Amino acid sequence: MTWRPTGVALNGFAPGAMRGVEIAGRPVLLARVGPLVYATSGECPHALGTLAEGTLAGRRVTCPVHGAVYDVQSGAVLGDPDGIVPPEGGTSPLRSYPTRVTDGVIEVDLGD
Repeated sequence: MTWRPTGVALNGFAPGAMRGVEIAGRPVLLARVGPLVYATSGECPHALGTLAEGTLAGRRVTCPVHGAVYDVQSGAVLGDPDGIVPPEGGTSPLRSYPTRVTDGVIEVDLGD
């Protein structure tokens, strides 16, 4: 595993918050749900919307462009913008990444 710092301190990242960061040239979404921090790809694969500009409700992030809904823990599609019941439909799941906290800073493993 190659852990990469995000530059985001856990103590300044409130539960229910999201933040977009760029790691190794890739957009990554950080989402804090209770005490846990999840990381997924930062762009919606359906419409390339910036997910950090969307909304977070529990583990559900909604794309601000076309309303696709994803689970920030697994990356699974929960709501297809075309109304097709997942997992069918034209929307791909998000890539999810492991996270950890080292010296108070959130780190992500991009799997490369």
